Amino acid sequence: MKKIAIIGTGGLGREVLAMIKSINEYDKKWEIVGFYDDAVIAGTKVAGYQVVGSVALLNEKKESLNVVIGVGNPVIRKLIRNKISNRNINFPVIIHPSSVIYDKKSVQLEEGVVIAANCVLTTDIKVGRCTYINSASVVSHDSVIGAFCMLMPTTSLSTGVVLGNEVYLGNGTKIDEPIHIEEGMRIKAGSILP
Repeated sequence: MKKIAIIGTGGLGREVLAMIKSINEYDKKWEIVGFYDDAVIAGTKVAGYQVVGSVALLNEKKESLNVVIGVGNPVIRKLIRNKISNRNINFPVIIHPSSVIYDKKSVQLEEGVVIAANCVLTTDIKVGRCTYINSASVVSHDSVIGAFCMLMPTTSLSTGVVLGNEVYLGNGTKIDEPIHIEEGMRIKAGSILP
């Protein structure tokens, strides 16, 4: 089993914990070592796991450790990733076993991408590093999602959508045409874009 830690003890961090446990039910892949969080005192227990310390401590690790960013704000996701320069820290792609990728050869997932439960990605898709695609979201062919994006549950991207880096799509956002969403944009929950 590979060691893995979660950055962030908030709701999304605990969801990541639950997802890793769910993955382990199918394939005993991960040994969960705890959380890293700048706002919580080391030694505190969260969801039964210890807070190891601050994010900066990851730069001192001498052995290999996998890390998942469990923070929803795209700007903070990027700041966290940029704080970590230690080559012993890896950002694996995490995919919930209930999610489906139609054509794994043509779907490119960069480091740290998380795909939560019941998502569907079809074909010819690119997803930038440390992007989080939350539960029951759909990404259709020829879409490009930038780095550090956050797609909240039940988001739907139709053919050829392009999201710049650090885009936040609220719950239930539907994008029905091949449009480009500029870097850093925040789209409110329930939005339907032509």
